Amino acid sequence: MDLDLTPSTRAHGAQRMITATVLVCEALVVFFAVLVAHQLAPGDRALTWTWGIATAVVLLLNGGLLSRGAWAYWLALALQIPVILLGLQVGAMWVVGIGFAVMLAYGIVKGRQLDREKDAVDEEILAGRDAEDG
Repeated sequence: MDLDLTPSTRAHGAQRMITATVLVCEALVVFFAVLVAHQLAPGDRALTWTWGIATAVVLLLNGGLLSRGAWAYWLALALQIPVILLGLQVGAMWVVGIGFAVMLAYGIVKGRQLDREKDAVDEEILAGRDAEDG
């Protein structure tokens, strides 16, 4: 598995787009899981809201930071831990959290591959145009 998390140089590359989409959807799911946990664990409501809302906000903010460097992708992967651990209060989040972690990892790796392929095609096209003009 390719662990090169260097962001693509494409302004709106597949890697950034897929990762940001997963993070935003995941933030919404975490918010709704907090609403469920509010009813399922009434004794832990303060912890639930603090943990859940902080995780959801950081997931949303992280989606905007993906162009800043590889650390943003590592942060996205690290944020999967509190999402999965939300399963301590909402049992379904064990499965949902792992599912999002898999989608995120796949999106990062596959998106980077797609961006590399697009870059290669762009270079071919530009080389062909230069040959026609020259």
